[in-house]
Order: sequence, then C-alpha cells, then structure tokens
Amino acid sequence: MSPAQLPSRGDYFKQWRGGGKVCAVFPAQYPKELLWAHGVLPMEVWDPPLAPARAQGHLQPYICSVVRQGLELLLAGGMDEVGAILFPHTCDSLQNLASLVADYLEPPAPSLFFYNPKAPFAAAAKGFYVSQLQALEEDLTLIFGPAPEGAMEQALEWSRRLSELYAQAYARRAAGELGVGAEEFYRLLRAGEYLHPRDYIPLLEAWLNEAPAQGGPKGQGIIISGVLPSPPDLMETLDGLDFRVVHDDLISMSRRLLYPPPGQGDPLEALAESFLAMPPCSTRGSSLSERLEWLKGLAQSGGAQGVVFSVVKFCEPELFDLPELRRGLKEAGLPSLVLEVDVNQEVGGQAATRLEAFGEMLS
Repeated sequence: MSPAQLPSRGDYFKQWRGGGKVCAVFPAQYPKELLWAHGVLPMEVWDPPLAPARAQGHLQPYICSVVRQGLELLLAGGMDEVGAILFPHTCDSLQNLASLVADYLEPPAPSLFFYNPKAPFAAAAKGFYVSQLQALEEDLTLIFGPAPEGAMEQALEWSRRLSELYAQAYARRAAGELGVGAEEFYRLLRAGEYLHPRDYIPLLEAWLNEAPAQGGPKGQGIIISGVLPSPPDLMETLDGLDFRVVHDDLISMSRRLLYPPPGQGDPLEALAESFLAMPPCSTRGSSLSERLEWLKGLAQSGGAQGVVFSVVKFCEPELFDLPELRRGLKEAGLPSLVLEVDVNQEVGGQAATRLEAFGEMLS
C-alpha cells in the first residue's frame, strides 16, 4: 500500500456524509474512542487548503493560521453537512474560537466542548477527565443516539491496535529500519485524522508490512518540533536535502499518537489514564523541564544531531517554551533551527537555504 492509494479527505467525507455520522473536530487531543463508539467519524480540522477570505473579518491578524483556516472552512460551508462540531480546550485561541462560533456565528451543527485538565496533574485530574468524558458521552447520545452494546469495547480495541502501529512506525524509523522519507511517513500517519479505524488500521498495517527497511534519506538526523508536519512542501524539502527525520515532537503527531494504549476495566477510567500518561506538550501545561528531557531522550534514541522547530506563527503555547527549550538543547550539545511558518504556505527558497546551512553545520 502506497500513500498514493490513500483516499483523500474530501472523497472520504463524501462517502460518510451520505449515510454515516460525522463530527468536525478542532485540534488537538480528544477522546476519539467515544465518537467511534457512537458510530461517529471524527474529521479533524487542522490545515484545510483554503485561501483566507471570510475568516479575516472575524479574527485579529495575530491569530494563528490553524484557527484561521478552521474558521475559514466553516464559513465556506465545509461543515454544513456534519452532525456536530467538537472544540477541545487546547489553547486560548481555540477556546475563543469555540465561543465565537457557538455564540455569534450560528453554526450549521451543534457545538460540543471538551475540557482537558492541564498539568501538573493533581489527584483530582483523573476524576475531572472522567466527568468530561461522561458529559461528552451524554451530548453524543442526544445528537447521534446511544452507543450500541459492545461498541465501546470495540472502540478501545481499535485504539489499542492503533497505539501499537504508531509505536511500531516510530520505533522502526528511529532505528533506521523504515526506508521512507518524511513526506511519505507523515502522509500515512496524518490519514488517521480522517479515516475510520476500520479502514485505517488495515491500510497502516499493509504499509508497515510493505515499506522497505532501507532506502530512505541518509543525511543528518534531526527531530522536528512544533504543531504540524506542515507546510506541505517542508517535508519534501527535508527529503530533498537528505535529512533523516528520526523522530518528532509535534502536537498533531507523537505528542498524541504515542499514547499508552487504554487498559482493561472501566472504559472511561482507562481513557483517563491513557490521556494523563501522554508525552509532555505545551498545550497540556507540561513543564519546560519535562519537555526538555523528552526532547533530549528522543534525540538520544534516534541518534539525532539537531532539532528543527517548525512553529506556526502566533502559536503562543509553543512560542512561550521556545527560548528555554533552545537554551537547554544547546547546553546538551544539540543545535536547533527555528522556522516560523503559516500552515499551507510554501517554505520558499530562504527556508530551504537555512535548512541546507543547518545541515552543513551538523556535519
């Protein structure tokens, strides 16, 4: 199975909207298992390829492009046929967008809200998360109907299998046993943002079985940190410069894909425990020391020689942590490069030149 065989996000949505239930989901971490159990397909909204037009009239110019593009999709009618819109509490900008949409813009579907606890996680964090799961489950039942018997158990099995496959993909890449470039790797993993696990798991299994063990980039090993493996041509640029992306510290990728699989027992408690054990993230309130140790550990496990921060402009959670993270990495002997980008905006020749110079410095 090759990336070219993946159904596009738009085509897959058209298949589901005819007879299935669809929920548009804004970034980043949310209990996808609850949606699956209710027969609902989560369609994640990160970087729809739309020219900014209507959204600019509702947002300040210093709002990040993830929020802007999500609102642009809604205003352009891209959510007219979904059954609900879910807003996780990720950052202030997304929280304000939730209020704007729900209170002022008359959205085409009910707005749902999910409040993740923030670190440091006290004893009450697990109970709070379970209460949020219960509230969301009640909302989903009202909109989409009750989950069939056994559906939650099936959803948890899908989640466990995906956790295994994600871990396998990252481990093989870090060990140099997955001969694909960054563009192919992230296109396959990002398909999980919109494919139902019933379709996605076989595709991911086939890719891991068929992917060559050798043949990927052979140059300097790096880690990518930030929000998304975006803009689209950034991964192609890294491959063209022969960078080996051995790991990542991306909000949309390893910070939420490398989750401990839900355990047995009560399903909601299992989901809470899985969430609380996720890797450190700026949007979850993780401390700088945790994030720094996590980054250094990733570099050591994959043999990375430097870190490329691909930061979405005006992303406050990431930008607040950036100076101290770079200082700590430098002290640990890990050079870093910062690229401040907008989603869907080409990196351009200047960024490519900076990346090339960074690679030469790592040599």
